[in-house]
Amino acid sequence: MPSRDASAERFFRFQSAPCLEVDFDGGIFCANPVFCQVAGRSEDELQAAGLVALFAPDVRAEVTAALARGATRDVVSFDLPLVRPEGELRWLEWRGVSFPEHRLFRMVAHDVTALWRAEAEARERERFLGTLLGNLPGMVYRCRNDPHWTMDFVSAGCEALCGYGVDELLENAQISYGDLIHPEDRDRVWDEIQAAIEVRASYHLSYRIRAKSGEERWVEEQGRGVFDTSGVLIALEGFNTDVTARMLAQKDVEAKLRVIAEQKEQIQHLSLPIIEVWDGVITLPVVGALDDQRAERIMQGLLDTVVRTQSQHVIIDLTAVEDVDGAVAEHIVRILRAVRLLGAEGALSGIQPRVAQALVALSAELGGVRTWPDLRAALRACMRASARAVARPR
Repeated sequence: MPSRDASAERFFRFQSAPCLEVDFDGGIFCANPVFCQVAGRSEDELQAAGLVALFAPDVRAEVTAALARGATRDVVSFDLPLVRPEGELRWLEWRGVSFPEHRLFRMVAHDVTALWRAEAEARERERFLGTLLGNLPGMVYRCRNDPHWTMDFVSAGCEALCGYGVDELLENAQISYGDLIHPEDRDRVWDEIQAAIEVRASYHLSYRIRAKSGEERWVEEQGRGVFDTSGVLIALEGFNTDVTARMLAQKDVEAKLRVIAEQKEQIQHLSLPIIEVWDGVITLPVVGALDDQRAERIMQGLLDTVVRTQSQHVIIDLTAVEDVDGAVAEHIVRILRAVRLLGAEGALSGIQPRVAQALVALSAELGGVRTWPDLRAALRACMRASARAVARPR
């Protein structure tokens, strides 16, 4: 062991970094207090154990090999964690100078445990984020605010979304995301995102893209602008997901609703069978329930027909109505009054016994409206009256 003078010994003992002297076989001659603190052992314990015993069994061969290499060179260097007595790992960068004439290394061990833990945590976060983003049913992105939407980052979900891989989309390597957007939707997408950026709000929009396979797909996108401390926009970040199935289902529902609306309109027309049976004579057979909405539709249809045809006689046939209540009676009276205001004469036909009893019981005021036992009798009377009016000399 080379001798050290008092000043060198003092320097060794009071170094702020962990220091030790080790022979070529790994025996520890001495260790300064900082190294003893890092290792969690006294100097006597370190001398008794030796350097190799401070490491986990699975890396001791690496330590022995590093010492062997250092014995033939001027320096020894390796990065391995030692194990404290309680089992804690302390990551150290081991650097030393060899003294072949004394078969000795003088070494400094830099404690990088905090850095190693930070890097391990960063790697774990990166792994976690990679797993999370990889499992999301869509594409996470960071892009530039240009017409191509140049991608600086895309998650692996881009392939399921549009058929292109990460390497094909990044930096527009093979195709830009902007080129995937349907030409009819590009301007709208640009305008909506720019409007959101202007007020620093998030954006949420749906549009079509053309996948690598040529298939047209619907995408739902949400994101927002990223600004630096001076307020300058530096990127856009967001998430895109495939909503094709939902949009197709929605369009299918809309198409069915349109068919239902058209059918309803046709039914409404069928439920209002106003028939011009003779010049100046129209008839309306009432079938089914007569509620407020239908009564208004009947009144409007009748009045429009009276004006259009200049009819003088309107027959409301109640043959198919088996019973009425107060509301129905009121509807019939209102319709007949409106017809009279247009100068036409209203008549009722086919009143069933129960309907007649109900009208009497409800004291419905028909205002002198003529009634006929059936539609045939009403038509004859109205046709004769119409014929007399035509034959009467002026």
